[in-house]
Amino acid sequence: MLTQQTSNPNLWNQVWSQSSHEKSEFWEWVERESNGFRGTKVQDYIRTNVGDISQLKTIEVGSGLGIYSFIFARLGAEVTLLDYSKQALTLAEECFQKHSLKANFILQDALSLNSDLHSRYDVAMSFGTVEHFRYPQRLQMIETHINLVRNGGAIVISVPNKAFFPHEVLKAYLQRKNKWELGYEGAFSRKEFFKLARQLQLSNSKLMGSAFLSDFHRYVQIYRSTHIFQKIFGSNISTSANLQIREKSSWLDDYFGADLVLLGINSQKMIYEHKS
Repeated sequence: MLTQQTSNPNLWNQVWSQSSHEKSEFWEWVERESNGFRGTKVQDYIRTNVGDISQLKTIEVGSGLGIYSFIFARLGAEVTLLDYSKQALTLAEECFQKHSLKANFILQDALSLNSDLHSRYDVAMSFGTVEHFRYPQRLQMIETHINLVRNGGAIVISVPNKAFFPHEVLKAYLQRKNKWELGYEGAFSRKEFFKLARQLQLSNSKLMGSAFLSDFHRYVQIYRSTHIFQKIFGSNISTSANLQIREKSSWLDDYFGADLVLLGINSQKMIYEHKS
């Protein structure tokens, strides 16, 4: 049972070995994040606080397929994907090669980094990684981002928002049915993120949410595809699965969007030490 299994390489190799469909949807995700609310805000923050993306060295922690690394590579950045799942990096490398983009791939545990990676990058980022760890590893994963960037470099950490109830309800349902395959996932609250930003002394820190209205619409489609929904309302109901969801910003985003994104600048010269 994978429901509450602690994050580890074997778990994620198993997940990625069963996720061939993810590779087929890779380009769809790239386009959505390139032009979407979250992706645009992340790029604007980096340009404003760090510099021209084409001149930067970036690293994606727990990269999976490396959606954002792919986006930044297209913009001219020197990108590195870091993951301890060999299967994930193999799939990622295939995606990059297919589109003739260069990237560096590092098979390594983010909690046991080689010291030669410290302070080497302008941007360290992760999307859907940190929430798979409990404390103290949860904090250590965030510290890893800081260790990877130079003084004045940026960290970008995107995680599920605890206040986005459609995901939390769906996750609970799948866990109850023993169909949740992603191991432990502890969504973040705004309060937890603000506390971490203060604790880590990030400068120019910013907390934003993804586009709530499009997130909600997307989850309505997911719910409509479930067996229980079709059992209640009938299998012929339109799922709108092929409709393009247009993102619209609203005041709800930063509070109730599906994802919370912490952005900040490393203003420290210290390296956080993690015991193996």
